[in-house]
Amino acid sequence: MPPHTLLAGAAPMRILAVLDHPQTAALTLDTARQLSLRTGIAEIYAMHPKLAVDPDFQSPDEGLPDPAQQARFAHTVATRAKAIHQIFADWAATLPTTDQPRLHWLEPAGDIRTLVADAAAKVDLVILPRPGTTPPHSTEQAFTGALYDAQATVLLPPLHPQATLGQHPVVAWQDNPSLTHALQSALPLLRTARQVTVLIGQSQSTVIPEPAWVADLRASGVAVNVDRFTLADQNVGEQISAHAQRAGADLLIMGAYGRPQFIEWLLDGPTHHMLRHGIWPILTHHEHSPLTGEHD
Repeated sequence: MPPHTLLAGAAPMRILAVLDHPQTAALTLDTARQLSLRTGIAEIYAMHPKLAVDPDFQSPDEGLPDPAQQARFAHTVATRAKAIHQIFADWAATLPTTDQPRLHWLEPAGDIRTLVADAAAKVDLVILPRPGTTPPHSTEQAFTGALYDAQATVLLPPLHPQATLGQHPVVAWQDNPSLTHALQSALPLLRTARQVTVLIGQSQSTVIPEPAWVADLRASGVAVNVDRFTLADQNVGEQISAHAQRAGADLLIMGAYGRPQFIEWLLDGPTHHMLRHGIWPILTHHEHSPLTGEHD
């Protein structure tokens, strides 16, 4: 999508909220609630993808689970599903009775990566539990299925609850299709933000021009600040984090950096730093090039 078409009209959104663990489900749903308050969300699909196979017994050298192990695994899956559904029910009861999006509960069982990828391909944005340095198997599989297999735009919740979402988004600018797709998904937030900050990292000898959509946003009445900084030897993620914090960000929008393999992506580059240290929700997209077979 060319940058000058960024501010084209956007239809009401369909959101998929992936709930894979009781410890992260409430924060994922609260992010969906805040997004619903700010944008024209038509439907929210809350999905708990259930493991069908014990991940401790997925390779031949691990053998087969005995009946007692099978029973323990089935009990764990059922207990987790019950807890997460209760969190969803309690959350749904707190939503306003008017002008709320249609809610759907999904609880499929199978390969989590495939389940999430299939569901993500049918919606406009996916809210995923935020992966850490040692993410659970289910979180890793859901993340890979949504971001890489379905190439969905993904919103990762903040590390802790926060009062606002997208009132002051910060865009880590890079002229590539991944960020353009992320910005398109963020349009309802950008158009109604109190202020948008655009971070442009550049070398001392190169001046990167403002993206064309900055002028379009300003023309529509949105205050936009462009913050240029010189790329240093330190980790780029650290520079992005420092400038976003000084700007007062409550959302960071960036293209997903790195290679398509989840662990390599997680453990390298600016995105890794933001996942571990960025306190804000992160809206991102990872675009696959059909011509080269590579990922931006």
